[in-house]
Amino acid sequence: MSDPKADGMLHLIKAEPTLLPTAPEDDLGRAIEHRAHDEIHECLRCGLRAQIALVAHLDSGNRWLDLCHQCYAWLVTNMRVGLEP
Repeated sequence: MSDPKADGMLHLIKAEPTLLPTAPEDDLGRAIEHRAHDEIHECLRCGLRAQIALVAHLDSGNRWLDLCHQCYAWLVTNMRVGLEP
């Protein structure tokens, strides 16, 4: 079952899950570290170089969410706003 937080993140950044790269199902800690520090990816939101790699757990499998620091901060702020009563 899809993680509601992952669905919310994808909605906020307007990302189509089936177009995102597939992330591994296991050893996520090492894979996240490698993707964020040793590989070059564009931020899903702004296109600048991503420094943060997140994994969205979706019904279609794990997907990578690559974000720069500024867009990650924007995402976290907007997720919190959406969760407030």
